[in-house]
Amino acid sequence: MAETPETRPAEQPKQPGEDRVLLVVIASDPTAMDDLFTALLDIGITGATVVESKGMAAVLREEMPIFAGLVALLPSATGSRMLFSIATSEQAASVAEFIENEERSEARPIAVVLPVIRTVGLRR
Repeated sequence: MAETPETRPAEQPKQPGEDRVLLVVIASDPTAMDDLFTALLDIGITGATVVESKGMAAVLREEMPIFAGLVALLPSATGSRMLFSIATSEQAASVAEFIENEERSEARPIAVVLPVIRTVGLRR
């Protein structure tokens, strides 16, 4: 069914300076997350959800023995942490700048910023 103006979800009105984004950070080095938490607090991000995760290489190594021959080619790290936070675009830009400039390249997390059209239940 095609979207018509009547069936599109209404965008939540934005207050000045409230352009919200979803910040996703994936870190395989636990020390990188420690530094990141400090930076988030300094930037003003006080709410985030952290999820323990497993990368594709770990799944292949542990759960798919058919790929055992590829194990030598895969990174040895098996776990990572994913951080999710709703932030302003300015805060997300500060986080990205911190990751690019402050983190060692071998410990540098991956960060993704996605636009948020609407939030429900977000505490201010």
